[in-house]
Amino acid sequence: MRFKGFAPILLLIPLAIVTVISISVNSVKTNKSSQVLLLPTPSPVSQNQQNSASVSPSPEGEGSTPSPSPSPTPSPALEYTAVAKEAPSPSPSPSPKPASTSSTTTGGNYSVATFNLGSITVVTDSANDDDCGNDCHAKPLASYILENGGRAGINGTYFCPPDYSWCAGKVNTYDFPVWNNRKKKWMRADTLTWSGRGMMVFRGGSAQFFPCAACVGALSDITGGIVNYPALIAGGQTVLDEGPLTDNLKVNKGTRSAIGFGNGKLFLVVARAANMRDLVNIFHALGATDALNLDGGGSSALYDGGYKAGPGRNLPNAIIIK
Repeated sequence: MRFKGFAPILLLIPLAIVTVISISVNSVKTNKSSQVLLLPTPSPVSQNQQNSASVSPSPEGEGSTPSPSPSPTPSPALEYTAVAKEAPSPSPSPSPKPASTSSTTTGGNYSVATFNLGSITVVTDSANDDDCGNDCHAKPLASYILENGGRAGINGTYFCPPDYSWCAGKVNTYDFPVWNNRKKKWMRADTLTWSGRGMMVFRGGSAQFFPCAACVGALSDITGGIVNYPALIAGGQTVLDEGPLTDNLKVNKGTRSAIGFGNGKLFLVVARAANMRDLVNIFHALGATDALNLDGGGSSALYDGGYKAGPGRNLPNAIIIK
């Protein structure tokens, strides 16, 4: 009878405990539901984003090892630099050739074939195996190149052509020394001591120029050698002496051929409407440090995978690039 008044309270305690547990469970469920709803929803990847994440084949074109390449890799620099006054596109060649070896460009008033000296051998040759006094052998520039296993070349020294009346009795002769690499000897060696001439010689992948040929003598450890006049540039300086030149070279404009080198490059040039001073300016523009005039007019010929100038007259000697 003493605890009768507490019975309702005892009954309420379990009910309160159950209620508290129920509220706690519902609260946990509510919190979990809230956490799920608050998670960010991933956005779809756009087509542009998919493209930017793709890979492309290697620039070498082999396709064996793909690598990320969102932008094309620049092509490697070529070994040569073709320079022209108007910077036109290179002339097409009739036969394929390595771009790293040479390039012939026509622009302004001249054509220039540019070569990497370290990648070529320069030889000189004559149509005759011995000195000749009249009706000497002569042939097209392309024949010299073919017979020497070459791929390019330019005409050589002054000579007496058959279409000049005053050359009667000495047709296709020349009094300018030329190294015949097949015979390993100088043609017209007797004129090596004549003054007022320049000499350019070649050994493997190198070239040398002597504005005074008579000061050098008969070099023999060479693959190519040619003497002519006038000297144009030596050691980066203009050495052209216009004093003894005729108006035909000093004043008159015509077709001229010349050879020069500088900074590891060899330049074969045929210029139109030019005199000797124009040739000097052309070679300076090309970056040549040394240059020598060759024959010109109707004898001018330049070949690099095909004729770029000429073929002109048949020639008693020529310069060949192998």
